[in-house]
Amino acid sequence: MPRNDLLALTTDDLATLSNPGNVKRAVREIEGGQLDVELQENEEGDVIARWSDGVECRLPAGAVPADAQCTCPAATFCRHLVRTVLTYQRRADQRKTPAVSQGPWDPGAISDEALNAVYRKQALVKARSRFQEGLLVELVRSAKPTAHFDDEGCTVRFLVPGELGYTRCDCDEPAPCRHVAMAVWAFRQLGTDCDAGLVSTHTQRLPVPLSVLDDVESSVQRLAADGLSSISAVGRDQFRRLEARCRDAGLIWIADILADLVLEYERYGAHDARFAPMHLAELIGELLVRSDAVRSDTGEVPQLVIRGNRQDRLTTMGHARLVGLGCGVRGSRRSAELNAYLQDVGTGSVVVVGRDFPDPAPEEAVEPKSFRQLAQTHVVKGASLAALGAGQLLIRGGKRAANRRFLPGRARATVHPQGFEWERLRAPVLAEDFQEIRARLAAAPPASLRPRRLTEDFHVCRIAGVESVQFDPVQQAVVATLHDTAGGIALLWHPYSTRGKEGSESLLAALHSRAEQVVFAAGRVCLRFSDLVLLPTCLVLDEAGARTAIQPWIEAFAAGTNGSAHMELVAPSDEPADPVGDYPGQLLEGLGELLLCGLRDIDASWIRQWREMARLGRAAGLTRLAGLTDALADQMEAKLGTPRWDPSSATDALTRLSALARLAADLA
Repeated sequence: MPRNDLLALTTDDLATLSNPGNVKRAVREIEGGQLDVELQENEEGDVIARWSDGVECRLPAGAVPADAQCTCPAATFCRHLVRTVLTYQRRADQRKTPAVSQGPWDPGAISDEALNAVYRKQALVKARSRFQEGLLVELVRSAKPTAHFDDEGCTVRFLVPGELGYTRCDCDEPAPCRHVAMAVWAFRQLGTDCDAGLVSTHTQRLPVPLSVLDDVESSVQRLAADGLSSISAVGRDQFRRLEARCRDAGLIWIADILADLVLEYERYGAHDARFAPMHLAELIGELLVRSDAVRSDTGEVPQLVIRGNRQDRLTTMGHARLVGLGCGVRGSRRSAELNAYLQDVGTGSVVVVGRDFPDPAPEEAVEPKSFRQLAQTHVVKGASLAALGAGQLLIRGGKRAANRRFLPGRARATVHPQGFEWERLRAPVLAEDFQEIRARLAAAPPASLRPRRLTEDFHVCRIAGVESVQFDPVQQAVVATLHDTAGGIALLWHPYSTRGKEGSESLLAALHSRAEQVVFAAGRVCLRFSDLVLLPTCLVLDEAGARTAIQPWIEAFAAGTNGSAHMELVAPSDEPADPVGDYPGQLLEGLGELLLCGLRDIDASWIRQWREMARLGRAAGLTRLAGLTDALADQMEAKLGTPRWDPSSATDALTRLSALARLAADLA
């Protein structure tokens, strides 16, 4: 009877059990044809291989990979065991043994009897006790299902259907660890009709800090009435006190929003180019959405996702090695934020090192620097953002903020090159395929309810092919179709900008001339209608075993390569490309200006502006948003004819509209 556990292992699985170097060497030794092997499978199902180089390997049936035996001195899953598995698979192919199904499967179907056969009773009792204390687990049913324990910062991946021994966890416990059992129990709580989802094992509801939420919302009402421009230092300090109260009450993400509001106040007061009224409206909208979700607690989204958990705090980091995953850019009208993404090899968490660069003031008559030039800025002990994105950072201290921003402080740090062996990256950042990412995104709540981590939508995936490479003059973007190893597809989309021109040209040239060499892609991922879209921060290319990387936002364009010839730049149209999708953003922009000046200072011009905004909403078919916009205009109009005007009704309308506009923008 064939060993389905061995047949189900992919080369990536073997690299996980061993390491990529052992897998590459084993493949070379098999394909070199210089080794002979006597391969046997006894009645118990043990696979025994006697190699001509004097090594003997044994893969016992029903055992975990750690129980595999080899006569070589290695104490781990060595290359001899790897080549034994690969040889067994190749001979099974020659015998036309039916392939093991690679479709999605449910670890929740693993029985209690199977768990009892692997774990001691005391170990299961401890695991069950921890499970019942309350955990937040992100689950994905796929060919290689995953369970990410948000509270404990570790991920379990099931490599072989139904086999508890073939699991991989980030923790230090021997396999199969207690997290495997807890993952099985969590999968049982996930709806059978769901491919992915968040499961909270808390049996008791968290208390709702009503007094804190009431005070937060009252402060927002005063901000809407008076405007940010009229708030004094006393008002700013009140937001800071509310931030501290929210943290004490476990409202981590609401406290984070309040801290951002204070930052926006300080930027406005300092005439900082990074201040943006639209961002002010986005923050107010998100704060109100989270506050309402904490009050209602419907259970649709776990409270620890809405509020934040013990992992979402300022954390001191010790010695660590961080592997660069590329550098991305978030631009606004008057500034550019550059972020290098790095994965902590020890914990698997992804952190961000970045800087927000304000544009030169208009009166300076100075052209802003290109993204490539900004990326040469030193941010960590003499290392630039570009070097961090393509290298590895060794640190001896520092802190990680709740939003996953790394704060090096005065800690010692050095940057070295990396070999881009991204097979060694850890889940859930390293996804098995595009379907796993799609399932995770589809199950995630809107951005204003999910964790406020800068890395929440960041992923890495192995690429099997690239096609349909072009520069789209309508979208003003480099686009291509990416294929993963399971046959899934995603759209690569990289927007063109004047400041990132060299990077766009480098990306286009590389995809045209070296598409077959692309082996990994990293970047932020989103769902756009039915398409999975990846905005790349880094592509890894492999040419005869030598790997290099392209960071599309900041790459220098090599002279003599053919890239710019493919770009046809056209003037942008004045008409909105997507009236429905653009409308929430237009609302937030207008709300930001209103929150800046305050409802007390409006005049007739504001009313005309919001009547027109309501008309645009009705024309786009967004009747609920248009109705709230008209209601706000009605309240503003009432002010003009009232000597002693009470702003409470108007602030209620403004805050309701801010919350719904923010949710609409998330969905758009």
